Amino acid sequence: MKYPSKVNVIILVMFLLAQFIGLAVITSYDNYFGKGAEEEIRTGKIVQPEISVVRETVPPEIELKEPIDIVRIISSIIVALIIAIALFFLLSKVRITIILKIWFAVVVFICLSLAFTLFLYPYLSTSIFKVFGKKVALAEVIAIPLALILTFYKIVRRNIFVHNFTELFIYPGLAIIFLPLLNVIAAAILLVIISIYDMIAVWGRSKFMIKMAKFQMHHLKVFAGFFLPFVSPKDKVKIQRLKVMEKRRKEKEKKMKKKGKKLRKRKEKKIKVRVNLAVLGGGDVAFPLIFAGTILFAYGLAPAIITILSTTLALTLLLTFSEKGKFYPAMPFLSAGCFLGLVLTLLLL
Repeated sequence: MKYPSKVNVIILVMFLLAQFIGLAVITSYDNYFGKGAEEEIRTGKIVQPEISVVRETVPPEIELKEPIDIVRIISSIIVALIIAIALFFLLSKVRITIILKIWFAVVVFICLSLAFTLFLYPYLSTSIFKVFGKKVALAEVIAIPLALILTFYKIVRRNIFVHNFTELFIYPGLAIIFLPLLNVIAAAILLVIISIYDMIAVWGRSKFMIKMAKFQMHHLKVFAGFFLPFVSPKDKVKIQRLKVMEKRRKEKEKKMKKKGKKLRKRKEKKIKVRVNLAVLGGGDVAFPLIFAGTILFAYGLAPAIITILSTTLALTLLLTFSEKGKFYPAMPFLSAGCFLGLVLTLLLL
């Protein structure tokens, strides 16, 4: 997990961008669909569309008043995650990649639709018009086709720039689905459970998480998370030499053509260049964002930003001090960063 400094900086920037985009999306949801919008909707200051992907997809907000409520909702989420992981493992074992790709595509499309819609709502919230007698928001009319196009280029055409760009919005969209079901305590418990699972999956004998990531990249040709290809300094020198050799060959070919001669073809030497991948799993982006979202709802924007910065600090330390050739579970470190943000918030209140 040891990457070059430039690669680490790019990963950290993408992580931060996803977190702040997430805050914008979560705030938009609260302002236009959540509890923060209830009074404005009642008084008619906000006109909601009759057809909305947000309303149809995001579960209604619930209050976790008693400890048993937290136990129930955490148990439901964990069971759902276990079923999803077991199903993924089963399908990967029998190599039914088409079903997994469709699964990925549906999840990506839903999350992008939610994130783009809510990201556009602050700018297009008043643009409500009727289609076949039903009120529709312009934000959703733009967001849904855009999500469909980007999903196609992410899953089918596999463009790396599209992949990493969409990752910035997928996890904010995913966070919106979980946030109405959680509070700070429930989110903290979820972080602990996910961190324990991450340690077992990466450091355990089965190396399940590592195998699952490799299966995604090698067989599905998709990956849930950020990934950046890079080459080592030695391989960069090889590439530069190849470029110089190719330039000289073309110059010599031009000179020979002017003289009316043909350049003799030589047997080309094969030079191997290894392309490495720097990755940050999707869960490592989504779960800290979900926790920051609960902080936002409970304490406000400034504490949520403090939590994001402390989590980014934890990720920075992990990327800086990790050893080459070793795999690390990121969630325990990121969870520690989340809890540091919570402690700072409570001290500053």
